[in-house]
Amino acid sequence: MLGLLALALVGCGGGSDDDAGYPDEAVETFVSECQKAQEDTTEEACRCVIEHLQKTMPYEEFKRADAALKENEPVDEGSLVKLRTAAENCR
Repeated sequence: MLGLLALALVGCGGGSDDDAGYPDEAVETFVSECQKAQEDTTEEACRCVIEHLQKTMPYEEFKRADAALKENEPVDEGSLVKLRTAAENCR
């Protein structure tokens, strides 16, 4: 599932940071890209992942991970741990 998270993150971006979590556009883009990345992934699983990330990964960190993946650059190890944990908690 981490691979599909990477693909979903690459589809994100845009929007502005706010105290209530990630911008709606970023959440909806993540869910859409997450579902496209793997046919048998449900909307509920993708929403679970992004909800978990919103609790554990500040939006600025999420945007940095997204930018790194878009540029095919390494993602910070701490961010990878958060991504893996979100994926594991939403199986």
